[in-house]
Amino acid sequence: MEKHILPPDDIRYSIFKGMEDHIFQAGVFFTQPAVVAGLIESENEANSLGLEVRSKVREGMSVLAGQAVLTLIGPALALAVAEDRVLGWIGKASGVATAARSFREMLPDRIRVVCGGWKKLPLSWRHNLRRAAAVGGVATRIVDDPFIYLDKNYIRMFGGITGTLQAVASLPGEKVIQLRGEWGDITEEAAQALINGATVLMVDTGCVEDVTRVAGYLHGRGWRHRVRLAFSGGIKREDLSTIAALDVDIIDIGRSVLDAPMTDLRFDVLGPA
Repeated sequence: MEKHILPPDDIRYSIFKGMEDHIFQAGVFFTQPAVVAGLIESENEANSLGLEVRSKVREGMSVLAGQAVLTLIGPALALAVAEDRVLGWIGKASGVATAARSFREMLPDRIRVVCGGWKKLPLSWRHNLRRAAAVGGVATRIVDDPFIYLDKNYIRMFGGITGTLQAVASLPGEKVIQLRGEWGDITEEAAQALINGATVLMVDTGCVEDVTRVAGYLHGRGWRHRVRLAFSGGIKREDLSTIAALDVDIIDIGRSVLDAPMTDLRFDVLGPA
């Protein structure tokens, strides 16, 4: 391992001095059931330390407590550094993937489950945790086709639902718009949005009563089949049994997936290679 990987005054250089030619193997193990994610980043990190990596699992697999993830082979100093740098990628991503899988399995197949909150993460985390959510079976885009997402701030700058949709009417892609009841009754917002070309209505209040009222209003006007109805806003695990019975097409769950606890891992040196 090149010394520039660590600061030159790192104590581990002194601790492992003279052991450069001693090659060991170490294992990374889950200590709890999980859905595996984060392998790409963890393997890249291990390779950057000059370690040989042997993978025991694939991303998306469900594993049991005690199951091996990776075997790492290399000198003592590299393995000591790997314990600090490799586990975090798998631990955090697998926690997100496990939560995503759980949410997906708790809702009926007719509801598209989305995690769009990755866009609010620090840039360096986004790719890893977005992929982790997808590995867990949750979509990371509200619809698969190209779309324009018009949130509350766009609507405020254009002065309302109608003005916002008219401003983007000539642009390609589906029009997805947030409804929050800021411009009148939320059912009136839904009517304005649909009349002006929105194809997905996102009730972003977190209030079940709001999305129920919008769904009922659309049915009453004979419009329900013309749009997809989405719901978001601080949705938690305890809300899912209620949400499962709602007349919605899309549920957007952000923080409850992305803030999932890290999956616990164990790093064990197994002996000479």
